[in-house]
Amino acid sequence: MERWQDAFRSRRSRDVMASLVVAGPGAVGLLTGFWRTSTVPSLPLFAALTVVCAVAVGLWRREHDWLVALVACATFVVTDLPYANYVMTYSLARRRRWPLVALTVGLLLVWPLHVALFQPASDGRLFEFETSLPASGVNGLVYWSFAAVSPFVMGLAKNSLEAALVERERHAKESAERQRRLRESTLRERTLTERARLASMMHDGVGHHVSVMVTTAGAMSVDPAATASIVERCDLIVSVGREAISRLTEVLDVLSAPARQPVVEFTVADIDDLVQDYRSLGVAVDWEVGAVDGCAATTQDLCYRIVREALTNVLRHAATPRADIRVTPSADRLHLTVTSPLSPSDRAGLPGTGRGLRLLADEAALAGGTLTATPSSEAGRFVLRADLPLAHDGRDPADPVRPSEA
Repeated sequence: MERWQDAFRSRRSRDVMASLVVAGPGAVGLLTGFWRTSTVPSLPLFAALTVVCAVAVGLWRREHDWLVALVACATFVVTDLPYANYVMTYSLARRRRWPLVALTVGLLLVWPLHVALFQPASDGRLFEFETSLPASGVNGLVYWSFAAVSPFVMGLAKNSLEAALVERERHAKESAERQRRLRESTLRERTLTERARLASMMHDGVGHHVSVMVTTAGAMSVDPAATASIVERCDLIVSVGREAISRLTEVLDVLSAPARQPVVEFTVADIDDLVQDYRSLGVAVDWEVGAVDGCAATTQDLCYRIVREALTNVLRHAATPRADIRVTPSADRLHLTVTSPLSPSDRAGLPGTGRGLRLLADEAALAGGTLTATPSSEAGRFVLRADLPLAHDGRDPADPVRPSEA
């Protein structure tokens, strides 16, 4: 069924049907001898007029409607076959060519109106090939008026149907757009609710434990029995804990205000202070940085966070707490290398989430760079390498970081 529907929707199929509507009655007239009652003097001329009219209506009724309408009207006058006018009336009404519609419909109404008012047919026929239909008087006028106006009404009905379908499609698109916005709004509300829940959990859980740690370290630092070394380390724990609470507060602020643009806080120059902090914790750090003029702020922030994560892993897992850091800029890239001793297999490292480097690798990939962390070919060495763009050409900082496919 759908195949047949598609066939009738094509322009070529409609052209063929229009030609058949005109040529079919002409062929019947030739077979039944009706052509003898028309004003055409010979059968070849009658056939030629019918074929020309059928071809013109089938092929050129859209592009040359004035010419084809005149051909249809002339054919009707000469051969008494009104079917070309029916087709043209429908086609012209579909394209709202009202002057031509008036011409084709008016010509169809002239003859029955004339016969009904002035020359009633004595034999009860209006057209020679119509022997069983009302022809004279008011009945004939009404019948042929309906026949003339019907194609016009069908054209108007088709236009109204198409307009209704277009309006229906427009309403469907608008409804789909509203549904999409509603889904996005619902998802946004759920996301905000989840972020608020996470903020509350972090505040009540992590914040509480860090505060207890800072408070305990502060109490140990003022204990009279504590040595100078213990007091120094406790003061460092208090300082780092307070810094952690400050960072946690910033994270909670971000979770509470998701529309705020992220702020880049760290630069490559800040790595020096970071190195000093870890040296005070007993990590031997040797680091060297080249000139990073023109490096994007987002790249510098990412570089700082990679170094921080690497030093944290060295403190947790390395056999000997030592790290060599090299930051080397090139023409359009920033190369970072951090090497450290591997952890012995029989040593238990400090606990961690195991997600830090994976998330940083995702951010590096989204920024247009790479991050790898693997054991080196040298025995007992672990190497972290980052290759980052000097100019930020990856994602927008406001875009969420999604997990990689690896």
